[in-house]
Amino acid sequence: MAKRQTRRSISVKGITYQRLKNFCESPGMSVSGYLEDIIAARLDEAHVPVPERVDPRPEPALKAPGDPDQIISQHFTF
Repeated sequence: MAKRQTRRSISVKGITYQRLKNFCESPGMSVSGYLEDIIAARLDEAHVPVPERVDPRPEPALKAPGDPDQIISQHFTF
């Protein structure tokens, strides 16, 4: 796995995702690839420029030592 996660996420309704998944399964496309192609085409049509760089996600704030949430997160992935 990459040291730094570069993917971002979006949410859609469950029914929309299922329709999309069903549509993509028959020709063997990936859902993410299909969506990226559609989104890129629409942005190109709208003449939205491609950024030269993508800003990294901000680092999460560190919790104080002894914080129970920090201790648990060191041992388990949720």
